[in-house]
Amino acid sequence: MRKLDTLVANFPNTYKMIKQDEVSKTYSFPKSHVSYRKPRAVSTEQRERARQMMIAKNKEISNFISLT
Repeated sequence: MRKLDTLVANFPNTYKMIKQDEVSKTYSFPKSHVSYRKPRAVSTEQRERARQMMIAKNKEISNFISLT
């Protein structure tokens, strides 16, 4: 819902919140903006490679912050 709330705020001509109550919200937007995709299949090897890349990136960031 947060993404839809952001879209309503940023593009009021395209996305509209029709109604809201305590537990739900109803939105209106063009049917062409809806897409369905199957989940991405990620191999164990790809997952481990991405994990290592993020570990390295986080170390870079923490080193940069400690230098400043």
